[in-house]
Amino acid sequence: MRARLSFSRWMIVLVGLVVAACSSTVEREPIPALTYGHLPPIEVLVARVEVIDEYQSPLREPNVEHTFPMPPAAAFRQWVEDRLRGVGQNNTLRITIIEASALRVPLPRTEGVEGLFTTDQVERIDATVDVLLEIVDNGGLTAASISARTQRSRSMAEGLSLDERDKFFQELSEALVNDLNATIEQNMRQNLAGYLAS
Repeated sequence: MRARLSFSRWMIVLVGLVVAACSSTVEREPIPALTYGHLPPIEVLVARVEVIDEYQSPLREPNVEHTFPMPPAAAFRQWVEDRLRGVGQNNTLRITIIEASALRVPLPRTEGVEGLFTTDQVERIDATVDVLLEIVDNGGLTAASISARTQRSRSMAEGLSLDERDKFFQELSEALVNDLNATIEQNMRQNLAGYLAS
């Protein structure tokens, strides 16, 4: 009888431990959002700035941009909000996000005994952002335009934690937008100078 009670007690304790383990949440390190308010604003002689996001993520592999803490499209929209200012009376600066993808490409792993002692790069992320900026007059016609495109590829080591993976993706989004920042600013100075306030 005692043995049966003891066994029952241990089973209750064991079940309790399993339930506690399943219900415990993993503490995740928050990833700071990307912002560009530290950069000087670009003042454009337009009445308003609008962003059109034409890119639709498939939300499935090999695409992984939707798993980023801040996907490339969202990071670029934040750049637009922080940097571009409409200070004119007429026209619209229309910005179209044509592509903002990140594709997962599996990489070969080291096999055999050597593989047990090797930390492989298990996948590569190929990311592309393609945008179009147009000055659209009040009649809806395009008066001037520039485009910018950037591509980045980075390989990811095996065994990354969820936090490390998030950091990897966030740094990739940041690198893409930094590329666009430099290209767009240069192209605007060269090709849209007549629409800049300074």
